[in-house]
Amino acid sequence: MRRSIIYRNLELYRLVMNLLYKGRYRARFERVCALIRATDSTVLELCFGDVAVAEDCRRHGKRWTGLDLSDVFVAHAVGRGFDARQADILQAAAWPASDLCIMMGSLYHFKAHLPALFRRIHDTSPRFVLSEPVRNWTHANGFCRFLARALTCAGTREETFRFDEAALTQTLEELKAESGFEYRVVHVDRDMIVEVVWSS
Repeated sequence: MRRSIIYRNLELYRLVMNLLYKGRYRARFERVCALIRATDSTVLELCFGDVAVAEDCRRHGKRWTGLDLSDVFVAHAVGRGFDARQADILQAAAWPASDLCIMMGSLYHFKAHLPALFRRIHDTSPRFVLSEPVRNWTHANGFCRFLARALTCAGTREETFRFDEAALTQTLEELKAESGFEYRVVHVDRDMIVEVVWSS
């Protein structure tokens, strides 16, 4: 499956994200960054894309590490002096340990592999903050749906599925039963922000 052009061009990625978020692309990071600032000193961001979270971590004295499949995103982050590493996160041999793991807008890429993904997160971090779109153009009909899905394909696996609020809640309940974590919904708007904490 061919990777969307937005994962090969950072400026185009930002433009498309601004369109999808109706001009509030940077604002989508604010609540997640507030959760980071509250307690955590080391942060692992999976599929980081842009460096908004990394920049906020730097400003507030947090150590950030990012993993992403896109060589373009990784090169940009490294050029800004951040610890960014290129990896397909399911195939990476090891992740750096952290106080907090976060993922923003990328869970749908791993729909068929969520138990394995959550096990790896648990092995790496005691706390996980997830921000996932649950209201977006991919739930529309016709051309808008086709375009949104085509533009947000990372190119590594089948990615026609997208979460809505009910599907994400059901998925979290199923994973909770298997993995033994607790979670709370922090906010729901276009994105659903969830904080996951493992009991052991």
